[in-house]
Amino acid sequence: MASVKIKISPADHGRRMPLEDFINAEVVGAYRYELARGVIEVTEVPNDAHGQIIDNIREALGVFRQRYPDLIRRIAEGGSVQLIIPEWESERHPDLAVIFRDARANERGRRMPSLVIEVVSRGRQARDRDYLAKREEYLTFGIEEYWIVDPQSREVTVLNRQGNPATWSGRIFRNEDLLLSQLLPDLAVSVSMLWVHVED
Repeated sequence: MASVKIKISPADHGRRMPLEDFINAEVVGAYRYELARGVIEVTEVPNDAHGQIIDNIREALGVFRQRYPDLIRRIAEGGSVQLIIPEWESERHPDLAVIFRDARANERGRRMPSLVIEVVSRGRQARDRDYLAKREEYLTFGIEEYWIVDPQSREVTVLNRQGNPATWSGRIFRNEDLLLSQLLPDLAVSVSMLWVHVED
């Protein structure tokens, strides 16, 4: 006898759920669903400005990929990347993720990213999620580099994994600063390029 699949809807925002149940659940409607430390988070699909920034970053990464075709396997958006972090009872979908050619595969056979990027949405809860919660979770997961792209402050925080036990070392880039990435040599992208065609 087939088991009934759990369905999750926007009404479940804030509900506690075990990680295994969440991973196997069916979601309802065009919303973004993540599990944050055992609690379901349901958010609206990001607005046009958010989407434009993601597109600008993707375009810059695409130019880099053409220069270094043997380095990057795939540039993936949130819906096609699933980061399962059992230690935190979390399941995340970063806005962008870079999967390198030598990326390891997880137990489901999916190659894992080394670099993830989040574009911060408006509101205190969104800021805390990207600057605090995901910062800890991505470090635990094993991410090597994490970019926090903040349209409100027009800054990019680049965090790099270091040491054992692992911690983040970070640097903030603004205005015409060129983003420096330990994983993407000679990236040559200024912070100001990320806001092109972005309407507040």
